[in-house]
Order: sequence, then C-alpha cells, then structure tokens
Amino acid sequence: MIRAYAPDAFEACRDLFIEVFNRKPWNDNWTIETAGARLREFTGHKRFVGFTLWEDDALAGAVFCHAQTQYKGNEIVIEELFVSPKCQRKGYGTALMEAVEEHGFWCVTLLTGKAYPSFAFYKKRGYRHLEWLAFLHKRV
Repeated sequence: MIRAYAPDAFEACRDLFIEVFNRKPWNDNWTIETAGARLREFTGHKRFVGFTLWEDDALAGAVFCHAQTQYKGNEIVIEELFVSPKCQRKGYGTALMEAVEEHGFWCVTLLTGKAYPSFAFYKKRGYRHLEWLAFLHKRV
C-alpha cells in the first residue's frame, strides 16, 4: 500500500534508509544522526513530496522528492528512493516511481551513479541519461 509521506513514518524511513544504503553496493556509513538530518532536510523543504510503501504494517520503501519551478512548469526532483532489501524485485520501486510520475508534474529528474543497479532500474523505466548535462564535483 502506497501512502503520502506522513511525519509518523519518519523513524521507520530513517532506519530503512540506513539499512539500504549501508550495504552493498553503496557501502555508506550512515548513522541515526546523519540519516535523520538528511531526511529532515528533504521533509523540511517548502515543496516536499514523499511517498511510503507498506507491506502489511512494515515499511517496505519510500521516495523523497521536491518540486521546483521550471519555465515549462513544475518538475519533481527525486532526492532518494529506497526499498528494503527483503522487498526488492517485487515491483515496489516501480510502484513508488509511478506514484511520483502520477503526481502531475511535467517531468521527473534525479541523480544516480552509473555503476549502481539503480541506473539500470531507471533506464528500464524510460529515464534517459542526458549526455549534454554534467554533474560536477570537487572535494574541498
């Protein structure tokens, strides 16, 4: 069951975020504090949009986004999408993407690493890698 994000799901989302991203292939090192801060940054956004997906009474996945204005209208930017490792390959990621896509925006944008399984996941769903767009990074 997909629901619009509600604040009472925050701790479950935080804990699932840590479970997903602290394992392969990401191998991050999120803590309760850092994961909580990251998700609060999203939920605190003035134009936050989020959905949670539940299997029975357990959180199985979530997507955190924000809307932003473009010259063609509003676009939605996916900040994080994550599905429990126990629930992957059940179509839950696709269901969360469909919830975002049906929200009434003219386009959906996101960033992901080319080497991660998420890259193939998004491409399979019709998302294109934009060769003309560059994501730049500098360690300081």
